[in-house]
Order: sequence, then structure tokens, then C-alpha cells
Amino acid sequence: MKAILFVLVATYLALQPGAALQCYSCTAQVSNRDCLNVQNCSHDQNSCWTSRVRAIGLVTVISKGCGLNCEDDAENYYVGKKNVTCCYSDLCNVNGAHALKPATTLGLLTVLCSLLWWGSSHL
Repeated sequence: MKAILFVLVATYLALQPGAALQCYSCTAQVSNRDCLNVQNCSHDQNSCWTSRVRAIGLVTVISKGCGLNCEDDAENYYVGKKNVTCCYSDLCNVNGAHALKPATTLGLLTVLCSLLWWGSSHL
């Protein structure tokens, strides 16, 4: 009886697929509510990622998914910011990327001063 039970348990475990990481997944959504689709990652993907791109402080676009060797990243542009965050447990990318910092003050001041100077010289 113990041998039969052992064979049944061993067979059950052998037929079970390995536990793959699960991440939330979406592409180019404006609301985090639209980014709650669960994706089963492939066995070589070891992280979940979230990307947020904010343009001109008005529109934020969110994308999420599974990744391989994900690295946190942030880039400032004159008209916005891109922010990528990574995490390493099931459904850890539920809330999106960390808060976005505003685009560089120096960059915005440079553009504003250039526009003011150009405008005053052409009056």
C-alpha cells in the first residue's frame, strides 16, 4: 500500500509543471487598472518589470511584463521622463513603477529662457 501511494505521489509531482514566476502584463496603457492581466513567465525569465513614460507632465503610459535580468532605469528628457522598475516575486509589479521625478529643472529652465529670449528679440 505504501509503495502504491509513493508511486502515485511521485507521478503527480512529475506531471506538475514547474512553478514559473507570474507578473502583471500590459502594453501602453494610461491607467494601472488596465495593467492587471496575469502572465505566466517562461522559466528563463526571473523578474517582473514596469515601465512608465510621462510626456510633458500630462500623459503617463504604463507597460508591464516578465523580464530576464531586468535592471532599474530612469531617464530624463526635456519633455518628460522614463522610469523602469524591476521586482522578483509573483505579481510584485501590481502598483507600477516608483514615483516619477520631474524632468530636470535645469533642462526646463533652459528651454523656457530660450523661448523668452527668442520671443523678446522678435517683437
